[in-house]
Amino acid sequence: MGLDIHFDALDDCRTATRTLSGQFGDLADGYPAERPDSTIFGRLGGSSGLADAVRTVETTCDSEFGKARSLLKSVERALDVVQDNVRRANDPA
Repeated sequence: MGLDIHFDALDDCRTATRTLSGQFGDLADGYPAERPDSTIFGRLGGSSGLADAVRTVETTCDSEFGKARSLLKSVERALDVVQDNVRRANDPA
């Protein structure tokens, strides 16, 4: 009975990690990491520089969300391995 609680906790953590991983993936998909056309800023003297700055933000967001998603997937796999190892160690055979 006691180990079942631990398995449930590990499974809950894995499920939460998978959910968060999907959310970061959805966020990353929303960042095309493209430089916008500078004309969207009107006739500003620095519109080209502003477009470059937006591209930098887009690229950074895309990269960071991708890293977060990758780390969460690693945590999910690690929790699965821990759960499997505990089950094997607890197997009376």
